[in-house]
Amino acid sequence: MSTEAKVGAFTLISLALLAFIVIHLSGFSFGGEKGYHIQVLFKQVNGLKPAAFVRYAGVTVGSVKTVEADGLGARVKLHINPGINIPDHALVTISGDGLMGEKFINILPGDMESDTYLLDGAVVQGVDERGMEYLMANAGTTLDELQTLIKSLNDVLGNEQVKNSMIESAKNIKTMTDNFNHMSIVMERMAVNNEQDLRVMITNLSMMSQSAKSAADGMDRMIRDFSRDGQTAEQMRQAIVNLSSTSRRIENMAANLEPVVADPQTAQDLKTILASAKNVTARADTMMSQVSNITAEPGIDFLYSGGKDQWMTNFDLKVSTSPNQFLLLGVDDIGGDDQTNLQLGSGNDTLAGRVGIIDSKVGIGVDSYINDKLKFSLDAYDPNDIRLKFRGQYEFMPDTYLVGQTNNVNKSAERVTYFGIRRTF
Repeated sequence: MSTEAKVGAFTLISLALLAFIVIHLSGFSFGGEKGYHIQVLFKQVNGLKPAAFVRYAGVTVGSVKTVEADGLGARVKLHINPGINIPDHALVTISGDGLMGEKFINILPGDMESDTYLLDGAVVQGVDERGMEYLMANAGTTLDELQTLIKSLNDVLGNEQVKNSMIESAKNIKTMTDNFNHMSIVMERMAVNNEQDLRVMITNLSMMSQSAKSAADGMDRMIRDFSRDGQTAEQMRQAIVNLSSTSRRIENMAANLEPVVADPQTAQDLKTILASAKNVTARADTMMSQVSNITAEPGIDFLYSGGKDQWMTNFDLKVSTSPNQFLLLGVDDIGGDDQTNLQLGSGNDTLAGRVGIIDSKVGIGVDSYINDKLKFSLDAYDPNDIRLKFRGQYEFMPDTYLVGQTNNVNKSAERVTYFGIRRTF
């Protein structure tokens, strides 16, 4: 074969390979586009564009071909890949990848099983999403409800009669568990030395077991209604310790008596007592864990701007229900604008996020802990007129901080910077 022929053959083969690659990557098919089409009707499409993904149960199964107005709303034509069967009762919605992400069609299978599937050319009614417009339209109602909730909580927790009743209940339960503890020590010694008739001892054990269960029920209720009064908390902890100790002694006594009891009824009573004591012990351990995990840290800020709105006093209360979750509530600018704060947060020793009410507006916040003394925070709130607040604080003495805070960072005409002191208790 001549050189010219070899070059020609090589060129033809290269062109054929190039054509194959282009056709393969473009998805072109000589038999026409594979798969099938369905049309979805929406009242509005909120930025959906042609070529957007179509996902079924979270998996990409096609793409958007066209988006057109039809007089009553929008008509969206979808191309579905071959081999994908979509039930005729599936829900079709418009979703987005995150707050600012691209829109796509999201198809949900639905709750019912079906043997009937959408065919080529089918027309279905889509489910319109509720976007940011809906959120902002309802933000005012949500804020009013939250403020009503805060007022109700304040009325209950601020009632002196309620506080006194809870404190008195804690004292009574502590006294009762002290008595249980003493009785269990005496009866444990009696069981070892056989100082009394077994049947009488078992009857007494049964009474103690029932009393311990009643005490556990009472402490369960107190934990659910728990106030953060320090003295009450300590009394509850001591009562739970006594209850746990008593129930364990009842377990030991019942276990020691069980091998020497011949009467079937007495043996059954012992088994019941043993099961009840184990249950109370487990509940006491759980309650101790709950009480130990709940912490509350009140704090107050005294800030000065040197200009308009010169002084600002803030109060907040951070209630931690676990190492990673907390509730933050308080009031900023006390005696001035009285801005309400009520936020749920989650995070760790490095980074935490918050969402809820910030300065009486819906918002989100981020806290960054540089080390155990330095912390920076950024809040974004008020969906109708976005505002940013930046804050830094440094602990220069135990529970005492230097604070710098700038309100309305993104609004030069309203920007105010404060410096001052924060104290936690």
